[in-house]
Amino acid sequence: MIFYILAIGLSMLLIMAVNLVINVNLYNLDWWYIVVAVTALTVAVIAVDGIIATIIRRCMPERWFDSDSKHFNVSKKECRFYEKIGIKKWKDKVIELGCFTNFSKSEVKDPNDVDYVKRYILEVNYGAVIHLACIFLGFVIVFIYPLRYTLMFAVPIAFVNAVLNLLPLFILRYNTPRLKTLLKLNERKAARRNQEQNNDIDIPDMVENH
Repeated sequence: MIFYILAIGLSMLLIMAVNLVINVNLYNLDWWYIVVAVTALTVAVIAVDGIIATIIRRCMPERWFDSDSKHFNVSKKECRFYEKIGIKKWKDKVIELGCFTNFSKSEVKDPNDVDYVKRYILEVNYGAVIHLACIFLGFVIVFIYPLRYTLMFAVPIAFVNAVLNLLPLFILRYNTPRLKTLLKLNERKAARRNQEQNNDIDIPDMVENH
């Protein structure tokens, strides 16, 4: 959370500073107008992200995102890319928004529970689609202000929003193969336990029949 608050705050200050230095002389804008514009657009893009997340969560069926869906498979080549950009060093600093879905993805709390891991993968897949949509749809804020001000305010803020959605998207994608491997291991263990239980039940029956 601290990482995101700092990132958003510093980005706002930088955009304000650049516009105060350059655009005041070009457009004769008052300093307060620049501050209000940057603040308003930041709030707007956060609202857009929230609306997108709500629509995807409530309108798209869970079966599209479950653990059996092949649309969310991640290749080894893609994982190597994430490792090359040092994802292990910074992934724990990126905010996790499971508080809004009552399911935290900050850690796998019950790695031996098949149903829990399936739910975890479901939430990861939902999150990946939400972040991907927010990267692109966040640019709708360019239509809020007059076109001549778009490059000054909206585009930089939309770009920051895209980066802040791209980072958790990378993390979710990076974790997907590990979660699916964990699920397969748990399913195999569960199958073996069921087989052993069936064998324990069958043995007395066989003895009794003799």
